[in-house]
Amino acid sequence: MAENALADYAAKNWTFYAPGVIVGEVLYVLCRKLKNGLLTEAAHGKAIEIFQDHMSVILPPPGGEAPLISRAEVVRSGYGCSRSADGLYVALTEELMKTGAAEFLTFDKDVVNQVGKNAPTVKVNLLPA
Repeated sequence: MAENALADYAAKNWTFYAPGVIVGEVLYVLCRKLKNGLLTEAAHGKAIEIFQDHMSVILPPPGGEAPLISRAEVVRSGYGCSRSADGLYVALTEELMKTGAAEFLTFDKDVVNQVGKNAPTVKVNLLPA
């Protein structure tokens, strides 16, 4: 379960970072699940609360997002525009790896190939959805 994985990282004192696009991505996914009947109104509301709690400990990229843009676009090249945000996560992970251990946590199984092709040094931890 994803909660267990996140708790494990937290127990090991890992610091969590994400580009700002994470908010829009998660809100979109939760909205789609609500609209598709995969979440009830109550479950959707609870998921929003949990996400807000998680975001309280997730920091923005240490150097901001501007330095990530060029690398993010290279990672996205060869893929559709819908994969643009993935490049930001990959570029951020690569930047963080310059100063210590870093891993890319995701629920998106499709990103694994994209990372393998464009950033093979990045470790992807595919969390269960």
